[in-house]
Amino acid sequence: MEQFLFWTWSVFAIFSGSKVITAKNPIVSAFWLVLAFVNSAFLLLMIGCEFLSLLLIIVYVGAILILFLFVVMLLNIKVVELNENTTRYVPIGAIIGLIFLYQVYFLLTSELSSWQPSWSIQDFTFILKVTNIEQLGILLYSEYWIYFLVSSIVLLVSMIGAIVLCLFHEQTVKRQDIFAQVATEYDSTIKNYKL
Repeated sequence: MEQFLFWTWSVFAIFSGSKVITAKNPIVSAFWLVLAFVNSAFLLLMIGCEFLSLLLIIVYVGAILILFLFVVMLLNIKVVELNENTTRYVPIGAIIGLIFLYQVYFLLTSELSSWQPSWSIQDFTFILKVTNIEQLGILLYSEYWIYFLVSSIVLLVSMIGAIVLCLFHEQTVKRQDIFAQVATEYDSTIKNYKL
C-alpha cells in the first residue's frame, strides 16, 4: 500500500508541476501549484518528515500562494496567453534537464559509495530521542535565530506591500479626516442665528 501511495502522489506531483508550467491562465497555474505542494507534503509525510509537510502546506499553500492569488485577482492583471511558438524553448530546456540528470547521477555514484557517517554513537542516540519538531526548534531558536528574525521581517514587509498594492481610494466615498476636523476654527464653522 505504501508503494502504491508513493507512486500515486509522485505521478500527481509531476503532472501538476507540468500543468503549472503549461497553463495559460496564471490563476489556473496557481491552483495547479497548490496541488503540487499538497502532493509533495504527502510524500514528505510518508518518509517521516511530518513537521516539514505541515510547514509546506501552511507556509506555501496557506500564505504565499494565497497572497499571490489575491494580488493577481485584486490588481486586475490582464491574462497573457502563451504564444504558439513555445517549441523554441525545448532545446535549452532539454540541455538544462540533461545537465541536471548528469549531476544527480554523478552525485549518487560518487558520493554515496564513499560516504561514511561522521557522528558518534552518542550523537545518534541523542537524535533518536528528539523528535523532528524539537530538533528544528532547537536549531531555529539557537543557531539560526538571526535568519528566523530576518525572514519574519521580510514576511511582514511583504504583507504590508500587498496591503498597500490593494488599497484603492475612491474619490466619491466620504471618509473621516481627523486632522482636518481638529484643525478647523470655531468661528468659521459655528454660526449663531437669532430667530
